[in-house]
Amino acid sequence: MINFLEPNVIIIDDKREEIQGIYDYYIERGIGCKIFNSDLIDGDDYPEKTYSDVNIIYLDLHYSEHFDAEICATWIRHIVKPRSFYILVMWTKDISKAEQVSTLLNTHKVIPFLTLTKSKTDYQSEQGYNFSDLFETLNVDLSSTPSLEEILHWKKTVKYSSNEIIGNVTSTPNNIVNKLKKIIISHGGTFIKDSEDNIYKRSILFDALDTVLISNTKKNIDGEINELNNQNLYNLQDVEDSTTDKELNSWFHFKLENEISPNLITPGLIAVNNHRFFKKLYSIKDDPKIEIFLKKQIEADKQIDDIVLVISRPCDIAQKKYGKNLKLLSGLIIKKPLRKTKGKLDLPTPMDSLKIYDHLYFDDNDNDVTLLFDFRYSFSVPSDIFINKFSNLKIFSKELLSEMQVEYSNYSSRLGITQII
Repeated sequence: MINFLEPNVIIIDDKREEIQGIYDYYIERGIGCKIFNSDLIDGDDYPEKTYSDVNIIYLDLHYSEHFDAEICATWIRHIVKPRSFYILVMWTKDISKAEQVSTLLNTHKVIPFLTLTKSKTDYQSEQGYNFSDLFETLNVDLSSTPSLEEILHWKKTVKYSSNEIIGNVTSTPNNIVNKLKKIIISHGGTFIKDSEDNIYKRSILFDALDTVLISNTKKNIDGEINELNNQNLYNLQDVEDSTTDKELNSWFHFKLENEISPNLITPGLIAVNNHRFFKKLYSIKDDPKIEIFLKKQIEADKQIDDIVLVISRPCDIAQKKYGKNLKLLSGLIIKKPLRKTKGKLDLPTPMDSLKIYDHLYFDDNDNDVTLLFDFRYSFSVPSDIFINKFSNLKIFSKELLSEMQVEYSNYSSRLGITQII
């Protein structure tokens, strides 16, 4: 159980006397804090796994009087995952080296929300270090970004709610195993009793608990709003930049998964169609209306690949009741599409059978992506062929998948109209 008790503050330094006051400050306030001795000879090893709840990292830049920017960056990479939130305080005697470390952190995608560089010599006193002045300065620096307070308040509501859920599940310790079993079977279906895939069972359990969490986080949002946030963050009359934020847009389109297992089959999964026969039969690129629709993109030699969307019902996939075949919807992915002025997609007015998702971000290479699907083209393939011949890309969020399924259902069931001339 000890592995699940994690610190909120990490201090990396090879001289205890230079950071003891920082450690004492947080411990006295009941905040979890851990020190790593970074001495190159007698120091600690890197942690085996990254932490999930680190808010602040204090980083010294010289270890045993030696500076190596890569060693400094490596410490950070072993503590937080790429694209994680944390505040970095470079607590060092030589602030001239800070930029080299920041450059490497950017390269490795472990970019801090905020970097504060503080010179140890500025806070030295006859007694050692004036840590009170250090914390006063840090608080002033942090208060310059009041919107951070709201994001961290949201994080706290999630933690409150998750703790309440755990409390309810574990309220009768002698019955906790039976409760969790009931949750897995209720959410995954009775078939799961015979499954030997315990990782899959865990995913069913976590998915069920996620559903409860989403339903309960908003009840913990009470609390005063900082006056600066009242005047700025929640004043929505003026938005400085109206440019589409592709990366932010994609957060709400897709599940935030860095790597998707090639064997994964899940509702909302988007995959590249690499099967020669199925591409010939079900690609929408050679549909006459689609060819006209894509004419300018093709003429501009834009990369256009065949993709599919898994639209089998979530409960059928969860309970493996989809039969021998998965139901797929044909589509295309256009990378770095041709655009008009103001970023609009250079495509004619779409047909009512087309669903377009534009201004999307996959990664740094594919940072401007358009997806389109055609409700006229759906087909089924055996699950083993799907795993072997289709390459997984992204997974739609539950909300977006539900919207797609509703629109597909409405299109498929729409009655024709007889016109009398």
